[in-house]
Amino acid sequence: MTPEPRETQIRGACPLDCPDTCAWIVTVENGEPLSLRGDPAHPYTRGSLCNKVENYLAYARSPDRLLYPMRRSGPKGRGEFVRISWDEALEKIAAVCGDVAKKYGAEAILPYSGSGNMGMIQGIYGAGDRLWNVLGTSRGVYTMCTIAGAYGTGYTLGDNGVGMDPETLCFSKLIVLWGANVLSTHPHLWRPILEARKNGASVVCIDPIRTRTAAASDWHLAPIPGTDAALALGLLHVVLKEGKEDRQFIEERTVGWEAFRERILAFPPSRVAAVTGLPCESIVELGKRIASTRPTGIRIGIG
Repeated sequence: MTPEPRETQIRGACPLDCPDTCAWIVTVENGEPLSLRGDPAHPYTRGSLCNKVENYLAYARSPDRLLYPMRRSGPKGRGEFVRISWDEALEKIAAVCGDVAKKYGAEAILPYSGSGNMGMIQGIYGAGDRLWNVLGTSRGVYTMCTIAGAYGTGYTLGDNGVGMDPETLCFSKLIVLWGANVLSTHPHLWRPILEARKNGASVVCIDPIRTRTAAASDWHLAPIPGTDAALALGLLHVVLKEGKEDRQFIEERTVGWEAFRERILAFPPSRVAAVTGLPCESIVELGKRIASTRPTGIRIGIG
């Protein structure tokens, strides 16, 4: 007698290259996943998943997915590999690491990887660090993506955390989404943005592309790609001209202000308009809004 199919719901969280760890539910029948959806019971993500993850089961079943260790068998670049066992792969890696450490010292091993999996238990920031610590390898940064953005915010804000607390966006009166396609890649952040908009906030998107987020914003500015720094200096030029810089904060909590001020003054809106391709009037208007609106929330993309 054939047993009846057994269908179960298993809760989990996304492990990919994003710190949000969105909650999901996988429907499983006889050990095989049938579907994946966001968990509506989660108080923050509320059932939403970004478009990178909605089709996650297809990625897991892809014929191109690497399922076992492969060793190169031909010249580099030829794409010639042969399958080897896990034991053989682990023994080979361990032997090479041991030989390098014995001959040159463990710090001759430089770990480097992308951040495709940021799971706290199985991800590179958790399991990876444990391995490198045991081996005593060199310590560096894993990727030029998040790390570069974090160091940038560290220099400007005093903390390597990337940006502001997203849950405080709902209190903003002006929200600037700079290079961040929130609706496609950070969908649950849109909820506090909508809450702020209901309370009278204006949403401005700065992005060379007319993304979903740009289309849903109150105002879209599309600078020429690669001109963001000039635009930022131009907006700060307007803030200085309006006399709205926070002088107490600058004096008490920053260094190098005079040099930075000279740099800002070298980028008046007219020059920035020529560099970015934006109307001079738009640069002035947004600069005045940033100078006078409190609180203002700025969400930056760091890819």
